[in-house]
Amino acid sequence: MLDEKNLLKEFITGGWVVALIGGLGMLARNLMDGVSRSHFEHFKRIVAAAICSTIAWFILEQVEVSSLTKAISYGVVGVVSPEILQAVTALAKKLAKRPQDLIKKQ
Repeated sequence: MLDEKNLLKEFITGGWVVALIGGLGMLARNLMDGVSRSHFEHFKRIVAAAICSTIAWFILEQVEVSSLTKAISYGVVGVVSPEILQAVTALAKKLAKRPQDLIKKQ
């Protein structure tokens, strides 16, 4: 398991490509879905996909799986990032309303 300094060095030397993969995945989705959006909306979605893919990189970099599996995961996370963000937001709102539900389950 890498410490924070080494993980950051790994990101600078090659992990940044993951953000590019996620952003390109969203660009492909935007081009193919046929929905009319402003340039700013396209930009926001691509940046969100890049951020989500980068978060996935920081998580998966610590896991022992093949590089191909990781690369596919980064692309998929980029493509479905709006849905991921909506789900995480909905879960956080639900837990904010009733945090005792989380405590009871543990």
